[in-house]
Amino acid sequence: MPLRLDEMNWMEFGELVPQKINTVLLPVGTIEAHGVTNLGTDISIPLFISERIADDLKAIIAPPVYYGITRSLYSYPGSLTVSSSTFENYLTEILLSLSEKGFSRILVMNGHGGHVNELKNAAMRAHREGKGKVAVIEWWVLCEELTREFFGETGGHSGLDENAAVLAIDSKLVKKSLYKKDMAFEMKKGMYCLPAPGSILLYRKGEGYPQFDQKKAKLYMNKVTTRIKDEILGLFKKWEKLG
Repeated sequence: MPLRLDEMNWMEFGELVPQKINTVLLPVGTIEAHGVTNLGTDISIPLFISERIADDLKAIIAPPVYYGITRSLYSYPGSLTVSSSTFENYLTEILLSLSEKGFSRILVMNGHGGHVNELKNAAMRAHREGKGKVAVIEWWVLCEELTREFFGETGGHSGLDENAAVLAIDSKLVKKSLYKKDMAFEMKKGMYCLPAPGSILLYRKGEGYPQFDQKKAKLYMNKVTTRIKDEILGLFKKWEKLG
């Protein structure tokens, strides 16, 4: 059972950090339209991954940051956003606070591509000012090659990979009956559209459409969580050499 910061009391925390545990996982996402999956897809996935790998990393899971920067899908019902400056400053202060409380290794488990630059800026500030080691993990990018190997094609926003992830987490969050292929839009280089013409965004012609095989989805996410865990453990070894 992974340790969750919000479920601990202050005395338990004080006994563990940093004496026994110095690593924290911070799931980050946003609330926005995602094809036929939940509005919170971008937080459901990194939280799930964090829960699966926390014990092996000897890490505590911090409360997720649900509100991020929604851009081209903001016009869709239910999509929420905060400004770039607000998000970056807020994340920076969270990371610095985690560092001040004894975490020398902070892993930002990101589920949303719309605020990657702000996360990297926050991580840089936290590293310089807090003196700790910080990594921003983008699961879909880190596992892009794995996705192609497993499915034979790439994913997309609420496409093959994200849809499979949510299906593996909780099939009730995937409304297959609402799916229509024309909900997808193939993103074109040189064309930036507001709002996005579809709530499923694909990046390669003819690839990335959602599938609804839950058994296959669970196998996929087993591979995803293993790959991410192994990559992070490899990172830890490199960090240890730096002192």
